Amino acid sequence: MPLNCFTLRRLLGLLVMLTPASAFAHARLLRSDPASGSQVSSLAIVRLWFSERPNVTLTSVTLRGEDGATFSVFPPEGASGDPTEVSFRLSAALPPGHYAIAWRTVAMDGHPSQGRFSFTIVGQPVNATVKIGSTAVATSTPATTTTAVQPVSETADNAASVGNSLARAFSFGGILLVIGVVVFNLLVITRCDRIGSDLVASMEARAAVVGVAAGIVTMAAGFVRIFLESRMMHDMPDMGGMAMSVMMLHSLWGIGMQLQIVAAFVAVIAFLISIRRVRFAWLIASVAAAALAFAPALAGHAGASARFQGAMIFTDFLHVAGAASWLGNLTCVMLIGVPIILAAGGDDRWPRISALVNTFSPIALASATLVVISGVLAAAIHLGSVSALWSTNYGRVLVLKLAMVLVTLLIGAYNFRRVQPHLTREHGAAQLRRSATFELGAAAIVIVITGFLTGVAP
Repeated sequence: MPLNCFTLRRLLGLLVMLTPASAFAHARLLRSDPASGSQVSSLAIVRLWFSERPNVTLTSVTLRGEDGATFSVFPPEGASGDPTEVSFRLSAALPPGHYAIAWRTVAMDGHPSQGRFSFTIVGQPVNATVKIGSTAVATSTPATTTTAVQPVSETADNAASVGNSLARAFSFGGILLVIGVVVFNLLVITRCDRIGSDLVASMEARAAVVGVAAGIVTMAAGFVRIFLESRMMHDMPDMGGMAMSVMMLHSLWGIGMQLQIVAAFVAVIAFLISIRRVRFAWLIASVAAAALAFAPALAGHAGASARFQGAMIFTDFLHVAGAASWLGNLTCVMLIGVPIILAAGGDDRWPRISALVNTFSPIALASATLVVISGVLAAAIHLGSVSALWSTNYGRVLVLKLAMVLVTLLIGAYNFRRVQPHLTREHGAAQLRRSATFELGAAAIVIVITGFLTGVAP
């Protein structure tokens, strides 16, 4: 077996070691104005810069004096030129003294984080004017320049826990299989004229049943992820006030989860209708599958990217679509197409299997190429440098994923070069089933690793 319980336990243990709790936070505070530990002459605006694109609506600060008194601030404002900046105007001037700021935010990929730092106001203000949006605001020149912040404390989320990571893995697996079912029907069996119309009908019906199951898993995984997100925010101090309704409506993560659940539901309905041979059912399923391919991008690192957000979301869409057209499609070929042909019997079953695989192979080759190219582009943006592959937790988990993707590619290449030419005979088909089992097992490990990778900050 390519993936047994012992292998899975060792894999999960390795992933947990590679992703310690201190690395789970996503929107980390990179710097602030005033800076942590600084002394300023006066203060009218608090500015925060994060490592990832924060959700402005879900970002807040609490400003307290050394006696514990709370000072009010205006609602958060984003900066038009920098998506990582959030600012808060003070409602009144602060007297000299020592102050602490507690900040809370949720990154666009849905991961909450919080922290605190302190500063001191001394002397008299030096008047100046800055512009926030279209509003001119009186402020002051600080006694010290803005520097990288070293928070007194910063609380990380639990995004890379085993439970959250496995929920994402099931979500990814369900999405890949839903898309794979559509690709299998539209680009494989309907284009393979040597199978026979009777077997094509049987494959379509069974593919629809598999699609229903995959859609239900995708919906269930979406609801589980929403529940885990709600619990994660509730468990973090001072984060419980951020209602999940706001999270679902005002973050890309929430939009992505809604898209996943709704698109999966539409796909399930379309698959159920297709069983009754309704002509437009597969068209509806295709639209739902395309929407599903966008969901991981909106609810993942691509949506929270501080650079090239639109391009990153589209690249992630291509990555998901390519993986589904390769691995989800392969699952359908081996679990639907080949068994139906073998069950039909006859001397022509081996040529039929060969024709089915020959139709699948060019799609798999193009899809695997798309997966590699899109994955490399996304990794280059997220990591920023080659050294990050071994110097960051995200890079180390990514290396593990790349290693398993390479194993999967090598098995696929072996099938294409050594097994496929012999599929017209019985031993070739038996060899394909064995090697494809290992390929799918390696793919399952890749999906599990991806579930962990999405919970680790780049």
